[in-house]
Amino acid sequence: MDSEILEDKKDISADRNDISPEKPLGARLGEGFFCVVYLIYTTVLVFIMKGRYDAGVQAAGDLYVSPEYMDTYRYGFGFMLAALLVGGDAFHLIPRIIVNFRGSMAKQDFFLGLGNLISSITMTVFYNILIGMGDTLEYDESMYNLGIEQSILVLTIIRLVILLLPWNGWYKKEPNRPWAIARNIPFALIGILTIVGFMAIIAHAHNYPFGFYMTIIITVFLSFAFYLPVAIFGKEKPKLGMLMIPKTICYMVLLSLLCFY
Repeated sequence: MDSEILEDKKDISADRNDISPEKPLGARLGEGFFCVVYLIYTTVLVFIMKGRYDAGVQAAGDLYVSPEYMDTYRYGFGFMLAALLVGGDAFHLIPRIIVNFRGSMAKQDFFLGLGNLISSITMTVFYNILIGMGDTLEYDESMYNLGIEQSILVLTIIRLVILLLPWNGWYKKEPNRPWAIARNIPFALIGILTIVGFMAIIAHAHNYPFGFYMTIIITVFLSFAFYLPVAIFGKEKPKLGMLMIPKTICYMVLLSLLCFY
């Protein structure tokens, strides 16, 4: 009987995978509260931009690419970007919130790994919509960014295929740096092409000012600068995970720009 109880305890502890005692309680609570604020704030932006988009469509009737309808398009794209981001990040952040507040959770590695996989997929799709938004807001019959859009789409397909391969080890605590590098090479290229694409958008801009698009470029650049070290080395050096906070702030600034500009 005692041996059965001991076995049950071993099974439970194996599932729980307690968080490292090196992480102070204050740091865990701070990260947890930040994640809650981010999810709530981004969800609020989703509803604000959806409401403004619906109101714009109702007032305009059939939309077409015209300067007078640009704000409605911006709200529509902003709503999609915010919904995609908060929807994907929820799978990753809600388990982290539970772990940070409680210290552990059942099947911790599985849920954190699944969340990382889903958020990696949604972040990749995010940049396809973002560049599409820029090209729509500054539409030109020359289709000056068509090659950029097509290249981002191809890299997106490549990255999604890599993300779904079993060798990524999403549900394991042990790091797999070769696969972390492999899946983030196309993602880094997507980021570079997005920045190049928005520089071309600035050159053709007539609906929104230079500062609007430069803010997008800066937030994209900084988000990648904060994200890539965590994505590649995060499992080996957990303290790098703190870089996800400024990375998340970059996304909050970007979405706030689309909502309140």
